[in-house]
Amino acid sequence: MYPVLRLGPLAVTSYSALLSVGLLGGAAIAYLAARRRGLVATCALDAVLAAVLGGLVGARATYVAVNWNYYGDHLACALDLWGGGHIWQGGFIGGLIAVLIYCAARGVVPWPVLDALSPGAALLAVCAWLGCFLDKCAYGVETYPGQGLLWALSLELPDVYGVCSSRVAVQLMGAGWGVVALVVAALAMRRARFTGLVLPLWLALYCAGAFWLGFLRADGMLLLAGMRIDQAADLALFAIGAAIFLVGLVYNKKPAIT
Repeated sequence: MYPVLRLGPLAVTSYSALLSVGLLGGAAIAYLAARRRGLVATCALDAVLAAVLGGLVGARATYVAVNWNYYGDHLACALDLWGGGHIWQGGFIGGLIAVLIYCAARGVVPWPVLDALSPGAALLAVCAWLGCFLDKCAYGVETYPGQGLLWALSLELPDVYGVCSSRVAVQLMGAGWGVVALVVAALAMRRARFTGLVLPLWLALYCAGAFWLGFLRADGMLLLAGMRIDQAADLALFAIGAAIFLVGLVYNKKPAIT
C-alpha cells in the first residue's frame, strides 16, 4: 500500500492524488461530451467547477456529521477537505444541488448538462475506490480458507490500522464495478433515447453494486436498522435513480405533439 505518494520534495496522500486525477479527467470528459452534444463548452466547465465545490463540501460535511463524536472536539480537522474522510453519497447530493443552482442562475436546461457530467462522475468514482485501495480505507471483511468465492476474491490487505490479513478486495471490486457503470454511461451518451437520463441510469447501476459491496466491508460505519448507513443511502439513491430513469424512458418514447 502507498498511503503517501512522494514526487521529489512533494508528499501527497494517494487518496487525494487519485481524487485529483478523477476530477481533472472528469472535467476533460465533460468538456468533450458537451462539445459533442452542441453545448457551450465553457458552460460545462463552469458546471464541473460547481459540482466539484458542492461535492467536496457535501462529501466532507456528511462524513463529519456521521463521525460527529470525534469532530465535535476537533473542529479544525473537520475543515480539511483533502485530508481523507468523505462519504460519496453526500458528495453526489452536494454536487447535484450545486449544478442545479448554477443552471437555474444561468437559465440553462439542466438535463443535457447533467448528461455531459455523468461519465466524469463515473470516472471519479473509479478513482476514489482506487484511492481507498492505496490508502487502506473502505477495506473488506477478513476471509479464511474454505470460504469458497469469498476466499477467491481476497488478497493480503491491511486495515486502517495497518493490520494485514486475508480480506475481500472490496476496493478493487468497487473500482471494477465503477468501470462497468462508466462504460454503460458512455454508451448511453450515444443513444438519443437516453437524452437526459444518463445520470439516473449511472446512479441506479452504480448504487446497486455499491449496496451489495457494503455487505463485504469491515470499516467502521454507523448502523441504521442493522444496515450500514451508507448502504441505506445507496439503496435510497438506487430507488430514486431507477424511478427517474424508468419514468423518463417512458416519457422519451411518447411521440411529440404537433
